Amino acid sequence: MKKNTEKSIFKILVIMLSLSIFASSLTFDAFSYEYQGVKIISSLSCFLMGSIAILGGGLLEWLIWLANPLCLISIFLLIMDKPVATKFNIVAVILAISFYSWNSILASESGASGKILSVNYGYFIWLASITTLTIGTYWYFKRYREVRYTD
Repeated sequence: MKKNTEKSIFKILVIMLSLSIFASSLTFDAFSYEYQGVKIISSLSCFLMGSIAILGGGLLEWLIWLANPLCLISIFLLIMDKPVATKFNIVAVILAISFYSWNSILASESGASGKILSVNYGYFIWLASITTLTIGTYWYFKRYREVRYTD
């Protein structure tokens, strides 16, 4: 019984820590770019508008944003004790890290792009929340793996 309680507490701590870091990331700027002047984009704006980026022609931007729902799916899978949660997290981390290598971003619906000038705290804190969830999920399944015997 003690092991089940310990598992539940560990799982809740991983989820709460990751979500807390994510929530704090929303209070910072994510990046800045140059297109008809310097534009600074907040993390909250990225989070709220990222889901509709594909409607404006931002397929790649939308793919990066998909790291968020992948993490949400991973949290549900972690709650249900499904080890596939780790794979969802790994894909989310890869998507999130890939943004750092970008030089430009879609700046208008006309297809014009703007040069990325800087990647700011909001992005790095967002990345930290996804990384925390990934490491915590991996560690959870490694630590509490149940050996199942079949006949």
